[in-house]
Amino acid sequence: MKEEETMQYLWKSMLLAVLTVVGAALTIEPAHAQSGRRVSANIPFDFSVGNTTLKAGSYKVERLESGILAFSSEDGREHKFALTFPGDSDRESQESHLVFIRYGSEVFLKRVFISGNENCYELPESSRERELIRNPASGTELSLLIQPAR
Repeated sequence: MKEEETMQYLWKSMLLAVLTVVGAALTIEPAHAQSGRRVSANIPFDFSVGNTTLKAGSYKVERLESGILAFSSEDGREHKFALTFPGDSDRESQESHLVFIRYGSEVFLKRVFISGNENCYELPESSRERELIRNPASGTELSLLIQPAR
């Protein structure tokens, strides 16, 4: 019974940490969305961010604090926050773009480059993506140029 109580405590602690990060992200004022922090993208296919699949369409991608990216569709129906880590980028990105990996018919957002930033934002692999990676067929990388948000 002791092990079960420990697991419950760990899950509750983890959930509290996630809720704290999301809560902090939601309290950031929209005025912080300055040039170099927000871009627009018209994505012509459904794609996954983490374990969430977003529909094809126009999105705003905003860099919040501490490696958090916020995705919101222009029509207001789709919203997703993603925790990222600094990716490989030897120099400041000249053009904003998104990098996707396609496995069969499924597409996963892998990296976000925002013009004027030294690092790209790398998204961790979701459980579904790890499952597809184990499959012998390898993924295909897709890159999509994006524009600064207005």
